[in-house]
Amino acid sequence: MALNAHQLRSKTRAAVRRREAQIEDDERESGELNLIPYLDIVTNLMLFLLASISAGIILVQINTTLPDKGPAAPNVTKPPPQNPDELPLNLVVSVTRDRALIWSITGVEGTLTQPKASFLRTGRDGEVCDGAYMCESNLCDATSGRCKAGPEAPAPVFDYRGINAALFEIASRRYAGKARPASTYQIRLMADGQIPYSTIVSLMGAMRCRMPELGKTSARCLLPTEDEALKKAASPIDPVGFLYDTARAPYDPSTMALFHDILFSTGFE
Repeated sequence: MALNAHQLRSKTRAAVRRREAQIEDDERESGELNLIPYLDIVTNLMLFLLASISAGIILVQINTTLPDKGPAAPNVTKPPPQNPDELPLNLVVSVTRDRALIWSITGVEGTLTQPKASFLRTGRDGEVCDGAYMCESNLCDATSGRCKAGPEAPAPVFDYRGINAALFEIASRRYAGKARPASTYQIRLMADGQIPYSTIVSLMGAMRCRMPELGKTSARCLLPTEDEALKKAASPIDPVGFLYDTARAPYDPSTMALFHDILFSTGFE
């Protein structure tokens, strides 16, 4: 009896399944494994590793030729020596939780180990004050003129007038009565990361301008400028804008800025 296509495929699949089952039974009875697939995998891995190693060797072999010596350096003319008073002092005000220091990176106004001036914390309850900025509690009794306890956590306070007086002395000694270069107004404020913002603001005020005596009203100081209009004006001082031309106006530390160009350090160094 002739078989159609469907019947033929069915019989073929059945025969293949019987043959596969017979092979599996023979392998289980003999206890042997078919290792041919595993050998194929190992062979492929070996070929891949050999190809990778060969490619790496080719890439790192770069032929180069180094010169015996470089060309002679051209003659460089040294710049003429400058007036020390025209160079920036690189002054620094360093502040920790317990102390404030004034020193200079150049060493001309003290060093970090031997500072120009050192100030301990002040502003404790009962000490003299003329404003809340002078008290750790941020409270100054207007009647007694002394710091008093308050609800806020104590913040570091330093002798801001002492810091201001030390910077005033440096500016007076070096620049008073002369044309002070704009580059000499720069100063660094190097504060510990735990110093609060209120202390930073008070320190900046002590660095910028001459502070008044205790109990007296402060006056706005003049700031240096490179404004071209003021440079061409008849007077080197602009009393309305509180500016002055540094090239023409003799420096007066009592009415002009001390060190207003403040650079902030990323941390205490």
